[in-house]
Amino acid sequence: MPRTPGPRGAYAKTPQRRAEILGAAFEVFAHYGYLNSSMTEIAKRAGMTMPGVTHHFPTKAGLLEAVLRERDLDAARHLQGRRGVDMLRGLLEIAERDEHDTGLTQLFAILSAEATIDDHPAHAYFHDRYLLILGTVRRAFEEAAEDGDLRSDAVPSEAAHTYAALSDGLQLQRLYGVIGGRQTTAIRRFFESVLTVSVDS
Repeated sequence: MPRTPGPRGAYAKTPQRRAEILGAAFEVFAHYGYLNSSMTEIAKRAGMTMPGVTHHFPTKAGLLEAVLRERDLDAARHLQGRRGVDMLRGLLEIAERDEHDTGLTQLFAILSAEATIDDHPAHAYFHDRYLLILGTVRRAFEEAAEDGDLRSDAVPSEAAHTYAALSDGLQLQRLYGVIGGRQTTAIRRFFESVLTVSVDS
């Protein structure tokens, strides 16, 4: 006897449906921030009903986390297996790619500011993300020192904090259109001010 299709068939958890929802959520969060976004607007942009979206992502907080994690996966894959100066080159490559993605920059700028509120759903995510970034970059500078590629007066932990501050600050200036040049150029110059080698491949 033929199987009668039900509601589950319409909203099966396929990679395509998930990607459509995440793409729509990315656009909405980047434009409105998390606090002013609605699941209704996300469903509308995804071309789905609310039950269709909540079938995949029951809560707005869960959807936000999925969007943020999805955006981190590509960077993690790009940096996998790198160390020392090569890791710093990888960070430059990611910065160069993101320089052409205003939506991504805007998303993280808005959410990272909103998430300073302790009970914001992304507070723990951004706290952990900064710890991960600082730890990763500090280790890269430490490995550069082991390889003889770091200036003797450079402190890895201080260099990591300076990189994070420089990167975030330049991204904000780019969103306001007041940056005088490319952010990757400024980051490259900073790297080479504490290294004894070039970061150009």
